[in-house]
Amino acid sequence: MVNSLTFEPFLHFQFQCDSPLHVEITSRSRAPLYIVGSEGCQLCWENNAPLALNAGDVVFLPHAGRHRIYTDERAPLQQFSDLVGQGLKRRGKSFDIVMGHAANAPPSADERWSGSFYWRSDLSAHPLMASLPPVLVLAKADAMTWLPTMTQLVAWMADIRGGGNGVGLTHVMNSLLQRLVLAWLNDPGHAVQSPARDVSALRDERLLVALESIHTRCAQPWTASSLAALCHMSRTQFTQRFQAQTGLPPMRYLARWRLHLAERLLKEQRLTLQQVADAVGYSTAAILARAYKRERGVTPGADASAEQPAVNLR
Repeated sequence: MVNSLTFEPFLHFQFQCDSPLHVEITSRSRAPLYIVGSEGCQLCWENNAPLALNAGDVVFLPHAGRHRIYTDERAPLQQFSDLVGQGLKRRGKSFDIVMGHAANAPPSADERWSGSFYWRSDLSAHPLMASLPPVLVLAKADAMTWLPTMTQLVAWMADIRGGGNGVGLTHVMNSLLQRLVLAWLNDPGHAVQSPARDVSALRDERLLVALESIHTRCAQPWTASSLAALCHMSRTQFTQRFQAQTGLPPMRYLARWRLHLAERLLKEQRLTLQQVADAVGYSTAAILARAYKRERGVTPGADASAEQPAVNLR
């Protein structure tokens, strides 16, 4: 199930700056995955209380949203979009941003932040991603056996001034994203929970059987009753628990996953619409096309041929 979380970031970045740091990101369409720099920071998402992060922690905002990152809230607030032109270098989709006096100093890996930005619309098309809480955190202290090595690799790969030049970074960042989501599934404490979320439901391991079946055998003619039977629950209990965990009724979740797979097959493989319909569980191409248009607002053919939005950091 987690292996299906493969997305294409529209940019990778590494930035170096002077202390204190106080930066705001206002975009509600770009979802960031951050590796926290050496001084740690406070993260304030929307109007929520600040969240303390330590050096080497990984934080993911799957639904994007306005947020601030700071080491000293009294420092002047700077817009990230206003800073990208200072000391900016680019190679492909990898950006290197050096701010303030640090632009005249030799690069120091210890001072750097690394990360990637994803289009929120791409993430939300995947039902599991759409069900995630607004902020996920994987603490370095909770994954000492592997996380420091992985974040050091990301820092080197993201370095276009003398490191890996961004080659292979998409694959590594996707692996990091998968590990973070897996940590959340195993322990919802890795997330900043919304007060409306039923945390006890998130820990119901019986639902994993249904989720695994949906993700690995979506072409099966599943019903809410057949999925409930896999989990040894009544249909009513299963539906209530499933929606508490994912935010969607079971059949709506299944439909979204089928359409997500259909989109990938249309874009990545030369299949006819009927072949895609057979692969994801629709009896005819016409039924798939109607479901796709209803959910996405465009026909499958138009979506498959659409170009990605241009990268615009401003």
